[in-house]
Amino acid sequence: MISELAQAGIDNIFGLPGGESVEVLDSIRRSEVEFTLVHRESSAAFMASATARLTGRPSACLTTLGPGATNVVTGVAHAYLDRAPVIVITAQTPEHMLPGHTHQVLDLESLFRSVTKASLRVQPEGADETIRDAITLATTGRPGPVHLQISNNAAEQHAEQHAEQHAEQHAEQHAEQTSTPGTVTTPPSSGPVAKDEIRKALQILSESRRPILVAGLGLEPEGPYEEMLHFVEATHTPVIVTPKAKGAVPDDHPLSAGTIGLTRTDPVYEVLDQADCIVAVGFDVVELVKPWDHPAPLVWLAPWGNQDPELPAAAELVGTMGPVLRHLAESDSHPEEGWGEPIVGAHRRKHPSLQSVSSPPELLAPQAVLRVLREHVGREALITTDVGSHKILACLEWPAFVPNHFLVSNGLSSMGYSLSAAIAAGLILRDTPVVCTTGDAGLLMGMSELSTLARLELPVTVVDFKDHALDLIRSNQQRSGKPPFATEFTAPDFVQIAEAHGIPAQRVTSEDALIEAIKRFVPSRKPALIEVVIDPSTYPTTPTSH
Repeated sequence: MISELAQAGIDNIFGLPGGESVEVLDSIRRSEVEFTLVHRESSAAFMASATARLTGRPSACLTTLGPGATNVVTGVAHAYLDRAPVIVITAQTPEHMLPGHTHQVLDLESLFRSVTKASLRVQPEGADETIRDAITLATTGRPGPVHLQISNNAAEQHAEQHAEQHAEQHAEQHAEQTSTPGTVTTPPSSGPVAKDEIRKALQILSESRRPILVAGLGLEPEGPYEEMLHFVEATHTPVIVTPKAKGAVPDDHPLSAGTIGLTRTDPVYEVLDQADCIVAVGFDVVELVKPWDHPAPLVWLAPWGNQDPELPAAAELVGTMGPVLRHLAESDSHPEEGWGEPIVGAHRRKHPSLQSVSSPPELLAPQAVLRVLREHVGREALITTDVGSHKILACLEWPAFVPNHFLVSNGLSSMGYSLSAAIAAGLILRDTPVVCTTGDAGLLMGMSELSTLARLELPVTVVDFKDHALDLIRSNQQRSGKPPFATEFTAPDFVQIAEAHGIPAQRVTSEDALIEAIKRFVPSRKPALIEVVIDPSTYPTTPTSH
């Protein structure tokens, strides 16, 4: 199993093992595959998901049976809705002990069915085929996690290759799984797009006067960023991105209009609503809070089919995206006067990012925190964000200049993601500054991974937006005319907690102190934590008083 994973390009498995996974763990020890020990099972899946996003290859995580399997589900659900090809390995009780033995026994196939593309049992017979099937399924069509369960008893046996018999059994098993509601029927791998669909798309573009390109998470792993930039510049088409596609076109490019998907009233809808043609590249509505109902003709371009849900599309271009974007750039497109760069420029002037806002003494506006970070961490820095009010602000307003240097849980939107994702990024991009932004509650959820960060000595600076609240939920209460209830708490002293892990830390309450801390910590290439005491009233999600 480990050999097959290595051949697929998986060089690091994240996990928290148990007694029933010692055989698999020992196989990893004897291989060239690294193992990164974490302290929360979902963290392992978060790290694997971020690794897959950054490398363009499948990744893997390992847990034990019972509570190990149940604890990893949130991270697996994140990988499922954020479309990450993660191989999820759990232990399981040997079949010969069932049904009389029930200790820690759960129906793992049922548990993982709704959050994976398949759940497969690894047996000595045809084990190699099972692993290959899992990797193919995870990476083909719309990517997603695949679950493998293996008992310690099976793991210690010699693999027996009965390929023909196994292939027949697996075909039946896969047919059952892909017909189950909630699973994905995987189309063939990306290839050339049908020529008649390209002709349709060219005709639509030739008739368009206000085209817009909407880019989504499906840009990866192909990464046709050069071709997409060529298309928008050749056709003067504004670009709108979903959060996971931030940086696909640099945010300071004159055709970069903004980010969609955070609220029902994202500012860039003002531009999108004027479009008479939508070119959807790697687009996935799983990232949108507001249901997609744009009336303009939609040109679907993605490595997977238009399904789950199917959007009304005038042309469906399924396959390799780069060559198609080159074709579309040659369209006889004639945008109307004032479209393209002028409308994007006017929109930016109306909605400037990270503008200065006032805040009480000894408190920092979250906009100021992000602005100072953007000014001092460098253009190539990678930032991760957790879930909450700060996520919505960062997704809407953080200027991203590099593809895949803004990591967020968006399809699932799971708190506790940011620190784990930053650790994964630090392992891969050791020469790039990595900044983890998080709120108090998100940091408390993933705080055990401060130990992982310290042990690995990664160049990650954790920035905590400290406001002692679940602010986004509190804002919803206030917007509904209800008093805050069960959304406020006293956050601990994260500086002391970081220092107890051997991580240098500093609390700041002013811009000057924040700048000093960034200049002290980020160039050190070591773990660090900055606790920023913020004024949450300036978040865009905070209700305005009347």
